[in-house]
Amino acid sequence: MVSGIDWIIIVWFLFYKIIGTMLFGPPIIGGFFIFINMRKDKVLLFEDIQRIQEISDVNPVAGKSLIVVDIQPEYSSYINFVPSFINFLNENYGNMKSLTFLYNGNDTLGMITESDYKMWWLENGLDEEVIDGSYFYDKGYAFFRYCIDSSIDDDVISNLVRMMMEKGVNDSRELDEGFWDDYIERYGDNDVRELLEYADDCISIPDLVDYLSNYSDIVLCGGGINECLKEVEIALNAMDKKYSTIPKYLY
Repeated sequence: MVSGIDWIIIVWFLFYKIIGTMLFGPPIIGGFFIFINMRKDKVLLFEDIQRIQEISDVNPVAGKSLIVVDIQPEYSSYINFVPSFINFLNENYGNMKSLTFLYNGNDTLGMITESDYKMWWLENGLDEEVIDGSYFYDKGYAFFRYCIDSSIDDDVISNLVRMMMEKGVNDSRELDEGFWDDYIERYGDNDVRELLEYADDCISIPDLVDYLSNYSDIVLCGGGINECLKEVEIALNAMDKKYSTIPKYLY
């Protein structure tokens, strides 16, 4: 049960951290911030989101499509929450719209097979019912890495990916001068043009985009927050799909 004091805290967090950030920029608290950039006008602190969820006793996955990104044995040394996350899945699976595991697997990167991946979850305590009712997709990796590693802003990459999809172009090396002129006129981001127009490297539209196109009410967890998870977020933003995250299950 949420007390009156807790509701005051919730309102304070929402007003001061969200509205205050939009109007005046981020406040400084202890000098430590972890940001999630979901849109230019929606900058939130991971710790605040988690605190709000805990205080308000809101189930973040009720009626939602939970998408788990790269929580898999190859990255276990970076993940310190697998046991608690499995308990969370077992307890909340029945309340979800769907549960999907995106992973780097054998078909795309020569890593874990789907059957071995399912067995890994089972051996770590995930209920067989949950595994049988979930979706598994070997998504691959590095389709937007060239821009990410070159410090191109996430929103700029999403805008470019969106326009490539509109034009039916899957590889940035196929973009002609007319495309870039139209892109600059619409978005005005010349840095990405300078990076890609004559580059040997590229970004590409992955099959993952088609796979996620019918998803809605999306909640993300997993990682890495500056790698595979970021690529999923860029793809969702390019499709104008809203999503949220569960901060304590990010790495």
